[in-house]
Amino acid sequence: MKTAYLNKWVLLAICWFIASIYFLFFKASGNPVPIPQFDKICHLGLFFGQFWLLAKACFSANITIPQRLLIITAISWAAASETIQALFTTRQGDIIDAIADLIGAALALWLAQHIQTARRNSSKEKY
Repeated sequence: MKTAYLNKWVLLAICWFIASIYFLFFKASGNPVPIPQFDKICHLGLFFGQFWLLAKACFSANITIPQRLLIITAISWAAASETIQALFTTRQGDIIDAIADLIGAALALWLAQHIQTARRNSSKEKY
Protein backbone atom coordinates (compact mmCIF):
# COMPACT_ATOMS: atom_id res chain seq x y z
CA MET A 1 0.00 0.00 0.00
CA LYS A 2 1.40 3.36 -1.03
CA THR A 3 1.80 6.11 1.53
CA ALA A 4 -0.60 9.03 1.10
CA TYR A 5 0.81 12.03 -0.73
CA LEU A 6 -0.47 14.32 2.00
CA ASN A 7 1.86 13.47 4.86
CA LYS A 8 3.45 15.30 7.78
CA TRP A 9 6.24 16.63 5.54
CA VAL A 10 3.75 18.28 3.20
CA LEU A 11 2.04 19.89 6.18
CA LEU A 12 5.41 21.09 7.51
CA ALA A 13 6.27 22.47 4.04
CA ILE A 14 2.98 24.40 4.03
CA CYS A 15 3.73 25.81 7.50
CA TRP A 16 7.26 26.73 6.36
CA PHE A 17 5.82 28.49 3.30
CA ILE A 18 3.41 30.52 5.43
CA ALA A 19 6.25 31.46 7.80
CA SER A 20 8.43 32.49 4.85
CA ILE A 21 5.64 34.75 3.57
CA TYR A 22 5.60 36.44 6.97
CA PHE A 23 9.38 36.87 7.13
CA LEU A 24 9.75 37.97 3.50
CA PHE A 25 6.84 40.41 3.32
CA PHE A 26 5.56 41.43 6.75
CA LYS A 27 8.43 41.27 9.23
CA ALA A 28 10.01 44.69 9.40
CA SER A 29 13.75 44.86 9.01
CA GLY A 30 15.10 45.50 12.49
CA ASN A 31 18.53 46.56 13.58
CA PRO A 32 21.26 45.42 11.21
CA VAL A 33 23.03 42.23 12.25
CA PRO A 34 26.82 42.57 12.56
CA ILE A 35 27.31 39.62 10.17
CA PRO A 36 27.92 40.81 6.60
CA GLN A 37 25.30 39.61 4.11
CA PHE A 38 23.28 37.92 6.87
CA ASP A 39 20.07 38.43 4.89
CA LYS A 40 21.52 36.34 2.05
CA ILE A 41 22.18 33.51 4.52
CA CYS A 42 18.56 33.80 5.68
CA HIS A 43 17.27 33.65 2.09
CA LEU A 44 19.40 30.59 1.40
CA GLY A 45 18.14 28.95 4.59
CA LEU A 46 14.48 29.73 3.89
CA PHE A 47 14.62 28.16 0.45
CA PHE A 48 16.79 25.23 1.57
CA GLY A 49 14.25 24.43 4.28
CA GLN A 50 11.28 24.77 1.95
CA PHE A 51 12.63 22.50 -0.74
CA TRP A 52 14.13 20.01 1.72
CA LEU A 53 10.68 19.57 3.29
CA LEU A 54 9.14 19.06 -0.15
CA ALA A 55 11.80 16.45 -0.95
CA LYS A 56 11.15 14.73 2.40
CA ALA A 57 7.46 14.57 1.46
CA CYS A 58 8.51 12.66 -1.66
CA PHE A 59 10.73 10.32 0.40
CA SER A 60 7.85 9.65 2.76
CA ALA A 61 5.42 8.95 -0.10
CA ASN A 62 8.06 6.73 -1.76
CA ILE A 63 7.97 8.68 -5.02
CA THR A 64 10.77 10.07 -7.15
CA ILE A 65 11.59 13.70 -6.40
CA PRO A 66 10.12 15.81 -9.24
CA GLN A 67 13.34 17.77 -9.78
CA ARG A 68 12.21 19.77 -12.80
CA LEU A 69 8.91 20.80 -11.19
CA LEU A 70 10.63 21.83 -7.96
CA ILE A 71 13.33 23.80 -9.81
CA ILE A 72 10.66 25.67 -11.81
CA THR A 73 8.80 26.29 -8.54
CA ALA A 74 11.98 27.65 -6.91
CA ILE A 75 12.67 30.00 -9.82
CA SER A 76 9.07 31.22 -9.84
CA TRP A 77 8.91 31.73 -6.06
CA ALA A 78 12.29 33.52 -5.96
CA ALA A 79 11.25 35.88 -8.77
CA ALA A 80 7.79 36.47 -7.30
CA SER A 81 9.05 37.07 -3.77
CA GLU A 82 11.65 39.62 -4.86
CA THR A 83 9.15 41.37 -7.13
CA ILE A 84 6.58 41.55 -4.32
CA GLN A 85 9.22 42.90 -1.94
CA ALA A 86 10.20 45.57 -4.44
CA LEU A 87 6.67 46.68 -5.32
CA PHE A 88 4.52 46.19 -2.24
CA THR A 89 6.67 46.32 0.90
CA THR A 90 9.14 48.69 2.49
CA ARG A 91 11.91 46.27 1.54
CA GLN A 92 13.91 46.22 -1.65
CA GLY A 93 13.87 43.52 -4.29
CA ASP A 94 17.40 42.25 -4.82
CA ILE A 95 18.70 39.94 -7.53
CA ILE A 96 21.40 38.70 -5.14
CA ASP A 97 18.64 37.62 -2.71
CA ALA A 98 16.99 35.70 -5.56
CA ILE A 99 20.31 34.02 -6.35
CA ALA A 100 20.70 33.07 -2.68
CA ASP A 101 17.14 31.67 -2.78
CA LEU A 102 17.98 29.52 -5.78
CA ILE A 103 21.25 28.31 -4.28
CA GLY A 104 19.36 27.20 -1.16
CA ALA A 105 16.76 25.33 -3.21
CA ALA A 106 19.42 23.77 -5.45
CA LEU A 107 21.45 22.57 -2.45
CA ALA A 108 18.37 20.97 -0.88
CA LEU A 109 17.37 19.24 -4.11
CA TRP A 110 20.94 18.10 -4.84
CA LEU A 111 21.28 16.62 -1.35
CA ALA A 112 17.85 14.99 -1.54
CA GLN A 113 18.61 13.47 -4.94
CA HIS A 114 21.86 11.97 -3.65
CA ILE A 115 20.12 10.55 -0.59
CA GLN A 116 17.31 9.09 -2.68
CA THR A 117 19.79 7.51 -5.11
CA ALA A 118 21.84 6.03 -2.25
CA ARG A 119 18.72 4.61 -0.60
CA ARG A 120 17.55 3.02 -3.83
CA ASN A 121 20.98 1.55 -4.51
CA SER A 122 21.23 0.12 -1.01
CA SER A 123 17.76 -1.43 -1.25
CA LYS A 124 18.72 -3.08 -4.58
CA GLU A 125 21.81 -4.58 -2.94
CA LYS A 126 19.68 -6.21 -0.23
CA TYR A 127 17.67 -8.25 -2.75
